[in-house]
Amino acid sequence: MRLRKLLTKIDKKVIGVSFKLEKLLEPITIRGMTLRNRVVMPAMHLGYCENGHVTEKLVDFYVERAKNQVGLIIVGGCYINKYAMGAPSMIGISDDRFIPGLKGLASSVKSYGAKIAAQLYHSGRYAFSMIIGDKAHAPSSIMSKLTREIPKRMTIEEIEQTIEDYGEAARRAKEAGFDAVEIISSAGYLIGQFLSPLTNRRTDKYGGNLRQRMTFALEVIERVREKVGANFPIIFRVSGDDFMEGSNDFHEAKVFAAKLEDAGVDIINVTGGWHETTIPQLTMNVPRGAYIYLAENIKDAVGIPVIACNRINDPLLAERILRRKKADLVGIARGLLADPEFVVKAAEGRFDEIRPCIACTQGCFDSVFMLQPVTCLVNPAAGREKKLELKPAVKPKKVLVAGGGPAGMQAAIILKKRGHDVTIYEKTDRLGGQLLLASAPKERREFKTFVDYLCRQIEKLGINVVFRTEVTPELVNEV
Repeated sequence: MRLRKLLTKIDKKVIGVSFKLEKLLEPITIRGMTLRNRVVMPAMHLGYCENGHVTEKLVDFYVERAKNQVGLIIVGGCYINKYAMGAPSMIGISDDRFIPGLKGLASSVKSYGAKIAAQLYHSGRYAFSMIIGDKAHAPSSIMSKLTREIPKRMTIEEIEQTIEDYGEAARRAKEAGFDAVEIISSAGYLIGQFLSPLTNRRTDKYGGNLRQRMTFALEVIERVREKVGANFPIIFRVSGDDFMEGSNDFHEAKVFAAKLEDAGVDIINVTGGWHETTIPQLTMNVPRGAYIYLAENIKDAVGIPVIACNRINDPLLAERILRRKKADLVGIARGLLADPEFVVKAAEGRFDEIRPCIACTQGCFDSVFMLQPVTCLVNPAAGREKKLELKPAVKPKKVLVAGGGPAGMQAAIILKKRGHDVTIYEKTDRLGGQLLLASAPKERREFKTFVDYLCRQIEKLGINVVFRTEVTPELVNEV
């Protein structure tokens, strides 16, 4: 059986397709910051820092993406004060002692032509008391569904100090050589908590109707602008819809976006709902590009660039989003976690060689909530870029790989790339192992895209595959 017969019809159509990515690779200039293309890597909580300090592991991770032509890399979240910290392994920007590490990160990323922004982050009521050593800070004392703890209602003085902390964090980012800052209100973090009537029951100027609930966000923007000056881009990440009954929906998001533009924000980064929502946003049962309409809704309300995010792991989809003017830039986070060469391969028309993010969330999203470093089910080198850097074999060998499941296939690919003579023996008539079973339900078919990718790589590399042959001691001795 020829290996190509194992590929799906959809993947066969992609192989050899010539498609010019005119918009995706087009530069754009925003408040003096020129991006080489429209690909943005949104902030991901990677868990690679040590007590807030940038590590070599973090730098290596982002450098690998920068040198492979990502336009803008947003790092974070970067906690702005003690109460903002979601985990000790997050990036610290709450004190000047963090500047040297941040400077090294920014310099390394920029040396490869990418631009870099720091996401200014505050957990609000999502902070764990065991981590920050105190009660979490929030607009109102309403229990967090994530931590099951009741936060402290912030006083006016604490609010004013937090606004100053945002400004000081932005000042540090600029001093460290970052090209921009991003302020996050999405996912249910502090600014989002001030915006939502579900978590903001205040009766002072920071609570009440939507206009009043926007006050905290607008004062944060004002202070950040004071600290960074007129010629420094400010990005704002919003929930296009909180996806929670009684909270803000896409109508309120549109009103808020217009206010953000009036306040001097340069780019609006649009994502989905809060961590508390029951509506899935990142998993494989969500269709690719399902939430593009949220970015389009915001774009209708503003004249500044908009970033579309969530489940965009295909360059052809990204190009269509831009051509149809649904957004001005596309956010690809987990797609770049899965394959740091995503942009280069897309630019060269090698779409079939892009290692697909299958939206399993096992190594990324799930790890974050377990306070573990981010990994990737389809990319074993994620977070270990230097350690697992491929080097030619000193003495090439003849290697037998027992089993054509994903582990065996990946092992064969790596061995072949290092120069070994590799043969896979598979007792069935198909490659893929248990992932074929996992991909059987309709909502789990993304697993099959990874199997197909591995099959293409095996064929391209010329790896021998012997089907319907079980590996036994006798076979090993024979070969």
